[in-house]
Amino acid sequence: MRLPVPTIVAEDADALERRARALAAGDRDGREDAAGLLRLVTFRLGGAPCAVETGPIERAVVLPAPVAVPLADGGERPVAFVDERPVPVVDLAGFAAGAPRRAEALGGAPALVVATDGGPVAVAVEGPLELAEDRLAAAAAPERAAGDGVRLAGRLAGGAALLDADWLRAFAGKAAAP
Repeated sequence: MRLPVPTIVAEDADALERRARALAAGDRDGREDAAGLLRLVTFRLGGAPCAVETGPIERAVVLPAPVAVPLADGGERPVAFVDERPVPVVDLAGFAAGAPRRAEALGGAPALVVATDGGPVAVAVEGPLELAEDRLAAAAAPERAAGDGVRLAGRLAGGAALLDADWLRAFAGKAAAP
């Protein structure tokens, strides 16, 4: 089986280079800077534009073909090799749609590698993945943040839904736990 090769288009290479240098220099907390801009990674869930602050994100990748590792309870855990090390894979796009995909369907999917207490976890989303800066236009009401679904922190000025970064980190850690 041949995996599709994703197309990566850099619209503003200079801005992308500046953002990459700032992240590499250790400024990875994702907090608002003096101009009120949030540093974000953008993607899609169910076709809708979404973003998350860069704080818990180690990197963005295109998943190589994950391997389904059998678990003691009869289930399986998708694992992909990222930088030559095995990393558990969880399907946020499938979770949001109510239909998580099997390991073999995740090959070639864009993913965010999220730092969790148990180590890095690749969280599959819908592309394209991009670095961005935007302002928070509206914070999510606490009652809308409750429940078992994707938790939002608010809405960005550009219209994208802002995922709660702490929720994403907890979701990735819990979904990849043995």
